[in-house]
Amino acid sequence: MVALCFANGLQGGMSLTYAQSTEVLKHAFHINDAAVGVVPAGVSIAGNLGAVPIAALCARHRRTAVLAGMFVVWGVLVALAGLSPASVFGVAAIGFVLFAIFRIASSVLEATDPAAYPLIADWWPVEQRAQKVSIFNTLSGVGAFFGLIVAGLLVDHGAWRWAFVLWLPLALVGAVLINRRQEPPRGAQDAAYSKRLEGETTGSEHERVVEIVEHEAPAVAAVLSGEIGEGRWGVIRAVVRLRSWRRAAIGLAAAGLMGNGLMNWGLAYFKRTFHLSGTEAAGLAPVLGAVAVAGVFGGGFLADWLLGRGMLRARLYVTAFGLGSAGVFSILAFSTTRLVVAAPLLSISAGLAALPMGPQYALLMDVTPAPLRSQAAAALNVLLATGALGTLLVGVISSLLGENLRLALLCVSPFYVVGAVFVFAARTTYLEDVALVVAEARTHGPAG
Repeated sequence: MVALCFANGLQGGMSLTYAQSTEVLKHAFHINDAAVGVVPAGVSIAGNLGAVPIAALCARHRRTAVLAGMFVVWGVLVALAGLSPASVFGVAAIGFVLFAIFRIASSVLEATDPAAYPLIADWWPVEQRAQKVSIFNTLSGVGAFFGLIVAGLLVDHGAWRWAFVLWLPLALVGAVLINRRQEPPRGAQDAAYSKRLEGETTGSEHERVVEIVEHEAPAVAAVLSGEIGEGRWGVIRAVVRLRSWRRAAIGLAAAGLMGNGLMNWGLAYFKRTFHLSGTEAAGLAPVLGAVAVAGVFGGGFLADWLLGRGMLRARLYVTAFGLGSAGVFSILAFSTTRLVVAAPLLSISAGLAALPMGPQYALLMDVTPAPLRSQAAAALNVLLATGALGTLLVGVISSLLGENLRLALLCVSPFYVVGAVFVFAARTTYLEDVALVVAEARTHGPAG
């Protein structure tokens, strides 16, 4: 788990390193908010689209080895971004273009989901899947706090470049650790879940689950094998055909518009609205971040606890509740100009938005057959690329409103609620799709 956490830890730390550097980057390269917003927007798009080739590598090679290689190249590119000159031939814009190229290029290697989440699904039992994802994301938050606090100190002392260069040695450590882990067989945990699934369903749902798992398994496996055998387009059709996955993924993409916007503009919002320094903004992290960390860590355990007590759709319900409630509290927070009111409300919103971090990825893996998980994770990343529009949208709205980040974030906050509605709509097909996954795993057995 520690080795695996470098996958999200490096990415989260880099995102907050950039967030801490936005104001100094504006002065160093003489750019405005709209230009600053271009980099995280490009990072999100490139990172999500990069999941497609990464998924192809994961389907053919050890996922642990793929992650190790990604860490090394990422570290080099991030360091080069930090070393970009302030100007070229006296033109600051060229220096910023070089910075943007290196940073956006590095984000292609942040598409770790096709390797990381399928590894979690194959290393631990289905009943523990959400809590393991929560642990993964919680421990990954160490990188985010490192980027927030260390970058804040370096930026305030005029050493913002070191905030980027320091990630290279950490990336090399992560590469060594993950490459030494043993690759798990694919699909074994899903096959082992069949008795639990059949035993805890009732009525017509029980009959349908038993029919799929016990009698339709060969047909399910044959259809899937045929689609995968058709190549890239067959795989795409197979992923799109996953009903619960499709609805939940659209919901997460909608919520990501607000999530990305807040992640990249949140620190600047505190600095600009309440006139805080980088160090002072980072000082809010222990207070505001504690609730978010509790949400990330507790969401998976809550969902799996409810699952253990017979609520088979618990992961779906926890995800929808967290997103919808986060939207309400974020709207309230950005409606005020008082720090003592906005900070607690945003803390609660952050905790609720973090609550689905374990359940949401677990439920997507629950309804995706093991042979398709890397490709489905890539498809999700492509869909989540739309979240980059949230970062750009906040920057554009802010500039239109006189560089007012508070009102810009208020305008984008309702997307959390929209996402919750789509996720909740997947409840009608969730159990049947889980049964299809179990049926496929029982027929094919674990694959290396």
